[in-house]
Amino acid sequence: MIEEYEIKQITLEDLRSDQTGLLASNLAKLICDVFSEPPWYESYAQPRILFGLGVEMMRKTPILFIAQNNRSNKIIGYILGQELLKVTSDVRDQTLSKISSGTELDKYIEDNKRVFYVGGLGVAKDYRRMGVADKLSASLVLELKNQGFSYRLGRTDLAADKMRKLYIKQGFDELPVRDGVHVNRSYWLLRV
Repeated sequence: MIEEYEIKQITLEDLRSDQTGLLASNLAKLICDVFSEPPWYESYAQPRILFGLGVEMMRKTPILFIAQNNRSNKIIGYILGQELLKVTSDVRDQTLSKISSGTELDKYIEDNKRVFYVGGLGVAKDYRRMGVADKLSASLVLELKNQGFSYRLGRTDLAADKMRKLYIKQGFDELPVRDGVHVNRSYWLLRV
């Protein structure tokens, strides 16, 4: 069977060199669509997502993969994140305490081990249950191994059953840590 989609890694340079702006705007549209659904119910405007995408891609070691339909070139899925540090003096860098609003995550990460945090994983409604999220996650984990990361960290809502099942299927451990701002979100850790 021929795959209906292809997984591609996208860099900041890819986004900058896209003269049409379609790559970023199509990705922003997908992100808006995904996060408007339960359990998130967010109503983000595309310009806000475009700005946020630029910020995320300028953080320490950003990695973005997309799934793109082979026939229509429509972006049907994405996974995006960046390296986390325990401590940093660079305000652009994310830390464990910044993303969780506390220091509880620190004790689960060994010193001098690299941690990658996924801030977004989403698949368009019409392409779910086709293995897209699995393939995006597998592509990311392979890249993390190639870059010498030790951990992949994720966070999801307690009501996000499909995401929780995906984490379990992929071998993540749910940590007994809740987010400091969004108390219905828990953290999941995978040793890469």
